[in-house]
Amino acid sequence: MVHGAGGSTRTWRKQVEEFGKHYHLLIIDLPGHAGSAESSRNQDNYDFEWISQRIWDVVDLHTKEPIHLVAVSLGSIIAMQMYELRPNGISSLLFAGPIVSLSVKLRLLARSGLFIAKIIGFRNFYSLMAKIVLPRKNHKKSREIFVRESKFLSLEEYRKWTAMYGQYLDNTLRKLFNFQPHIPMLIMVGGQDHLFLKPTLQYAQRFQTISVEVVQRCGHLVSLEKSELFNRRCLEFLSSFK
Repeated sequence: MVHGAGGSTRTWRKQVEEFGKHYHLLIIDLPGHAGSAESSRNQDNYDFEWISQRIWDVVDLHTKEPIHLVAVSLGSIIAMQMYELRPNGISSLLFAGPIVSLSVKLRLLARSGLFIAKIIGFRNFYSLMAKIVLPRKNHKKSREIFVRESKFLSLEEYRKWTAMYGQYLDNTLRKLFNFQPHIPMLIMVGGQDHLFLKPTLQYAQRFQTISVEVVQRCGHLVSLEKSELFNRRCLEFLSSFK
């Protein structure tokens, strides 16, 4: 289970009990986040391939069998990078509010993010991003969780992640979401996800291996805002593999 930008293993607290009844769970903190902060201190810069390989290193400690990958938001990019590294090591992909491409405005924001963050402060930049991604009143709880979790990052980790977005995010998206995955994929995207709904639907329509469900009255963080529905749909999807 791969959380998104600024999150942590706590992001999955609404999934652990239900998923844990049926599966062995491996829930990781991304480099620099929460429990992984110390182990990433000596890495000067990040890229998506390095992060993905780090996760595979952890997976290898626990199993050699193919895994199911569940990811939210930016975690979907890391999951796709993991798939590119080891396509035979993954049985299925399940995404909540994936990021599959960037609009012109978001591309510009990603590239200028480090500069903006240095002016207004990295934590203020993350708060700004939370308001942009989750703008509605019914997104407030998810927005607060996003901001709260991001406060556990050090300023150096903010710098490394923000720099990675500007340098690699757009090209990585073009590379990873421009081919058909040869394993089943379930995508759940919020009907109010004003930034990523349209590109997600366009992506899903291109490939027969992808199942997509639009969750009404829901923003970007489907697994938090509509956790019961997300859990039920994911477990139904995964039951076909047994």
